[in-house]
Amino acid sequence: MAKKKKKDTSKKRATNPKQTAPQPKKRSKYSLLAMIAGGVLVLSGAYFLYQGEKPPTQSPQLTELKKVNINLRETNPTLSPQMFSGKVRRAYQIARTIPEVLDRLYCYCRCRENSGHKNLLSCYVDTHAST
Repeated sequence: MAKKKKKDTSKKRATNPKQTAPQPKKRSKYSLLAMIAGGVLVLSGAYFLYQGEKPPTQSPQLTELKKVNINLRETNPTLSPQMFSGKVRRAYQIARTIPEVLDRLYCYCRCRENSGHKNLLSCYVDTHAST
């Protein structure tokens, strides 16, 4: 006698994702931090836009120093290097090539105090640099 297998009459229910209740989304701690950082950026940007640009204030000493530096610029051209020979000629050629550099340097032979020169470039406007 052979045993008959019983048919499983219980129907397994297939779960349909549309029929299940929606689950709340889990947010990671990083997304929460990102939202907080974004809010801080928006608020700080709004604050700075509200403040507007204010012109920088200058101290009276800085303003006075700028006036003095403008008065110390040499406006006369340097002498021709052809007037000289040797190392002096080379020095006058360099002075003619880079006057904006020499115009910013103090001459340490104290010619500003003794000869009335404005800066190192002034020494190349006359024959002072050749001596």
